[in-house]
Amino acid sequence: MAKFDTWAKLVFSIMEKASGKQITKDINISVSPDFENPSTLPDKNPIQIRLSMGSLLYWAQEVYQLAHEYCHDLINSSYDPQRKDEWFEEVICECASRFVLIEISTTSLAAKELFSNHFIDYEKNLFKEETFVFEPKKLSNESFEVLAKLRANHEWREAERHLANLIMPIILEDKSFWQSVTVLASFKDENSFLDNLNLWYKKSPNVSKPQIAKIINLIS
Repeated sequence: MAKFDTWAKLVFSIMEKASGKQITKDINISVSPDFENPSTLPDKNPIQIRLSMGSLLYWAQEVYQLAHEYCHDLINSSYDPQRKDEWFEEVICECASRFVLIEISTTSLAAKELFSNHFIDYEKNLFKEETFVFEPKKLSNESFEVLAKLRANHEWREAERHLANLIMPIILEDKSFWQSVTVLASFKDENSFLDNLNLWYKKSPNVSKPQIAKIINLIS
């Protein structure tokens, strides 16, 4: 349990340092193989994070799931399946998991535990998981069938994973990207998806804008 807590603190530290935002509320983490999916309730105090795991010793899986949920907590947008473009937050939080796996592999603790390669291998294997392949530029078309399906099912992991695979190299160019992540809570239902991306660009810190511009170019 002590090592589990140590990895958790490292996940929080990496995301807080990259985003420039710190969560001050307490966090309760529950672990069970009976949880259907990992989840978080950022509007609770303390924040409730559930990890779907069969053991406290699956450290790479812990880091992967926890970074994703903590990304949601940093954005602090209440989960609502009716928010039509919340699905894109899922894509970015998938990228957060991969980012943290890479970052944590470089820590002295990972080296001491001979775990550096394990974290890296876990991250690389994510690119090999099943995806639903589509042309990302078509997402700028509000009538695109894939966009409609993503809005109807915010946990369509195969499609979200495909977009994360395309976005991840852009994010890895500069850690400053993560300073823009909290702006995702500003998405408006009355906007088109492309309008929401442009709003994200407009409201984000200047240091993050070059990468957001590349993501918008990927999609538009």
